[in-house]
Amino acid sequence: MRIVLAMMLPLALVGLVTAAQNAPITIRAGVLIDGTGETIKDARLLIQDGVIIRIDRLRGAVTHDLSGLVVMPGWIDTHVHLTAHFDPDGKTHRIRNRETESKMMLYAVRNALQMLRAGFTTVQSLGARLDGELRDFIAQGEIPGPRILTSLEAVTSDTGGADEIRAFIRQLATDGADVIKVFASESIRDGGERALTDEQIEAACSEATAQGLRTAVHAYGTELVSAVARAGCTSIEHGNQYDDDVIELIAEQGTYLDPHLGLVYDNYFEHRRAFLGVGNFTPTGYARMEDARKAGLEIFRRTLENENVKIVFGSDAVAGAHGSNAEELIARVEDGGQSEMGAIISATSLAAESLGLGDQLGTLAEGFTADLVAVEGNPLDHIESVRNVRWVMKGGRVFRDDVPPVTRSRPPNRRNRR
Repeated sequence: MRIVLAMMLPLALVGLVTAAQNAPITIRAGVLIDGTGETIKDARLLIQDGVIIRIDRLRGAVTHDLSGLVVMPGWIDTHVHLTAHFDPDGKTHRIRNRETESKMMLYAVRNALQMLRAGFTTVQSLGARLDGELRDFIAQGEIPGPRILTSLEAVTSDTGGADEIRAFIRQLATDGADVIKVFASESIRDGGERALTDEQIEAACSEATAQGLRTAVHAYGTELVSAVARAGCTSIEHGNQYDDDVIELIAEQGTYLDPHLGLVYDNYFEHRRAFLGVGNFTPTGYARMEDARKAGLEIFRRTLENENVKIVFGSDAVAGAHGSNAEELIARVEDGGQSEMGAIISATSLAAESLGLGDQLGTLAEGFTADLVAVEGNPLDHIESVRNVRWVMKGGRVFRDDVPPVTRSRPPNRRNRR
């Protein structure tokens, strides 16, 4: 596996990565959105060894002139699937279509790079075993990609009872998981029915906490979402079809909520031929997704009314969606009614907080890691501007630079003027 990835290194890095230097890097931002709700015009950032050391408004020459762009913290997607892909026949990958780990890794590398270039400098993949090796390779600087956190595997109804679940989680912790993914519900295409008992949910979340790990729990419906919140789990994934009492409970418990309103459905319907006929991607399954989307938008609007609910950003990006993650931000604003600033905060400082990285990522301030994304147009005026990524930095290294160099006209030669 290491040989395959090492062979990709020259191709992946040519013209793509600029190494951080010991000398400070300076960046001029036309507008800076800091990730916590504040904005600064004509800001200058000083970065050294991958960390922001100062933000001011001093003039002068800079290393990167982004004065025509809006600069934000690198975006964070708390729910992706890095290894998901289409098979050579155009259908979504099926387990029966056996492929080597090397080929699967190549798809994951491609997906990771697409998301990094789209402005996502950190992603949480929920998840496959190969995610761990890719995480480590990227962290070592071997290949370009977003910072990755992964569950490696998931707790499901097949894992067993409470004791078996605890043992499984202890093994995942030993194997290097960053988070525990729990399927408390079945897929919405199967009706979203309960998959785990309250005892199993409590066992999963309490054991994860004991191991110093977070939990991301796939759950639908009032009864089950309530059980997840009461069990002290970290985040609720999807969380569709719950009542107003659940909204209050989530707020009181401080449980993070990661709804998926737009991209995941749009992607499934855009690539309907690739998914239909595989597993639970049936006409009934598609009808259930349509119903879930409508219900999810209504519930999302009601949830927004409670400002104490911690709504974080996740796209559930699967095959066909990698690199289009920001479309979920647009859906939350245009269809769900979230404010533009609220959407940006959900994908920056609040997302970082939910991952236990709120003191390192998601905010542009002194002492934070230099993860930045610059877009053309102001997403606070038009959220669609998040599609216009022109420049990406992760950890003080530039991974995308589509900004034309600044050209300065020379003063006229007065001796030639007659």
